[in-house]
Amino acid sequence: MTTELLLIRHARPHAVTHDPAGADPGLTDEGVAQAQLLADYLSRRPYGEVSGLVSSTMRRARETAQPLQKALGLPVTLEDRIVEVDSGWKNYGTAIDQYPSRRAGWEDLNSGRFGGNTFDLGAFRDRVVSGFDTVIDNAAPDSVVAVVCHGGVISTFLSHVLGTTKMFFVDVSYTSVTRLVTDGDGYREVVSVNETNHIERALV
Repeated sequence: MTTELLLIRHARPHAVTHDPAGADPGLTDEGVAQAQLLADYLSRRPYGEVSGLVSSTMRRARETAQPLQKALGLPVTLEDRIVEVDSGWKNYGTAIDQYPSRRAGWEDLNSGRFGGNTFDLGAFRDRVVSGFDTVIDNAAPDSVVAVVCHGGVISTFLSHVLGTTKMFFVDVSYTSVTRLVTDGDGYREVVSVNETNHIERALV
C-alpha cells in the first residue's frame, strides 16, 4: 500500500507586528489568488486524483485549503500537530532577507531561534513527524493526499525522511508542492521539493 503526499506550503499571509493572543494571520489578496491557482492546478489532476485533504489548523493554511476543498470536492481534515514552529508567537512575518545575510538567518533557524523567538528543535520535529505518521496511517490505500501546512513543517519532515543528524530548514515557495511516497511499513521517499509549475504558468 503506497500513499503519495503532496506537502503544500500555505499561500502568502499578512504580517503581524504584535498580537498578545498569538499571531495567526489570514491570506493577503495575493495569497487568495495563489490559493486559487493551486486549486485550479490540482483539479486538473497533474498527480492523479487527490482523494484526501489535510490542513494545519492555523488560519493561513485553512484559508489556502478552502479553494482546494471546493475544487476537489473533499472534506478538510484538520491536524494540529502540523502547525508551524511559530504557533503562539506574538509576531509573524520575519523573513530571511531581514537578517544581515541569508546564512545568518538559516543559522538562526537551525539553532532554534528566529526573529527574537526561540523554540525546541527536537520537540518540533517529534510533533511534526507524529502528525504526518497519523496522516499516512489514515490515508486510503494507493491514494494521493494533499497536506496544506508550512515551510518549517515541510523542512522538518524532509529532514526526518532523509535521516539527517541535524534538522534543517529549506526555502519553499508559497503554495509550492513537495512530493513524498510512503507505504505502511514505514518507507518514506522524497520525490520532489518546491514544485511551482502552477505559479510559473500564471506568470507567462
